Amino acid sequence: MVVSNPASFALLDMAKANLRALPPGDAQLPGSPTVKISGAYGRTPAQFRSYNLTEQDVQAFCARVSLPDPLLLFVEESEGVPHIVIGVVGPDNYCAERDCEIVYGRRWRVERHLSYSELLQTVLLACKTAVEHELRERLSVGGTTPLNAHQDHELMADLLNAGVQLPGDDVVLRAIAINGNPINIEACHAVDGVGRVLCMNLGSGDPSLPFIAGSLKAMVLNDDQPIAAVWDALLRRSHRWLCEGLLLDGQPVFSPALTVGQRMAFSKLHRNDGRLGATEVAIQRRFKMNHDIDTVRAPVLQKGPCNTPSLERLNTMNPEHGVWPHIVR
Repeated sequence: MVVSNPASFALLDMAKANLRALPPGDAQLPGSPTVKISGAYGRTPAQFRSYNLTEQDVQAFCARVSLPDPLLLFVEESEGVPHIVIGVVGPDNYCAERDCEIVYGRRWRVERHLSYSELLQTVLLACKTAVEHELRERLSVGGTTPLNAHQDHELMADLLNAGVQLPGDDVVLRAIAINGNPINIEACHAVDGVGRVLCMNLGSGDPSLPFIAGSLKAMVLNDDQPIAAVWDALLRRSHRWLCEGLLLDGQPVFSPALTVGQRMAFSKLHRNDGRLGATEVAIQRRFKMNHDIDTVRAPVLQKGPCNTPSLERLNTMNPEHGVWPHIVR
């Protein structure tokens, strides 16, 4: 196999050297614009700042972030690389006697040159993944948790490839439970040609996942199963709870209470080079830095059973822009 446009290792080494030379922590690029906030105070937008972060830098930023209970935010350094780890305190979902334990989500690697805004989005994604894992184990059908994150998918693929028909009936609403409590359907409204809207009451709530409470609406499409609709509604509810409860410097920056119009105005305020009055020097420095980051972010690959077919597909697609993988010969 010949890859038509492999990235140069010389360019990779140069990009690494350029990024190592960036000031420690975060710093504004020469000639960068600022957004006036109040009086003489202003802030340089993230796209005109360089980032060269250590574990202590990541910790210092994450100290400005607060999460809703029962989530805990940790920063771990492993082999010189910071990682975000989310802890969740609550009952053991499979052992009623263990009513308070701590579990951890997977580690989320923090690249040294990630901006603080991207770091905050990583924290949000880590929280979403951890909460989704717990939520999958709280939704049960007939005493089982069919959506749990511990299914053996290799075994499932083997069974399906062998033509084994797994027995199973359509799930009825009365068989679905959340936190061990059957869902309470207060009303069901048909929508002609679409499906039906379920109006549910989830009860008083659970401190370990407090968004599982009160009223919840789910849209069951005509070609959908009820549990899929209930799951989608719960997942949306969990995302909203996180976006409202995750705070940066005391502010819910991801909250849907900030309207689309407000976010449009904010984007125009700080993402438009012309409106910012950005100098050509700053724009070119940003372009060079971003290209170095993209070069380092492109993977260094050995050929093998996964990489070779993917490289062949990449060769067929033949993108004209972006950095191709670095291939070890």
